Amino acid sequence: MQELFRQNRKMGRPPMRWLVRKNGLPFASFLFCPDKTHKTAVARNRSKRILRELVRNHLSSIPVGYDCALLVQKEFAKLSKEDREVLFLSVLKQFP
Repeated sequence: MQELFRQNRKMGRPPMRWLVRKNGLPFASFLFCPDKTHKTAVARNRSKRILRELVRNHLSSIPVGYDCALLVQKEFAKLSKEDREVLFLSVLKQFP
């Protein structure tokens, strides 16, 4: 996973960014990273749950063979469900 942070392609804009790197495997792997603006574990875990649900719902749209790190700020969890999904899909359209 350290290679993902060293050699990657950045997509998206705050409050959600993706770091993507080819892994050459027949599946995609995900890392969910709430940033330091999340002050409590409750806030970090909520953001991770939201991200996991978005990935689960749109897994068929995500290309295989990539390592993906999804970085979110605390404002991401404060968005409405529809706004989060629109943001997620807009970043997904930028996928290589």
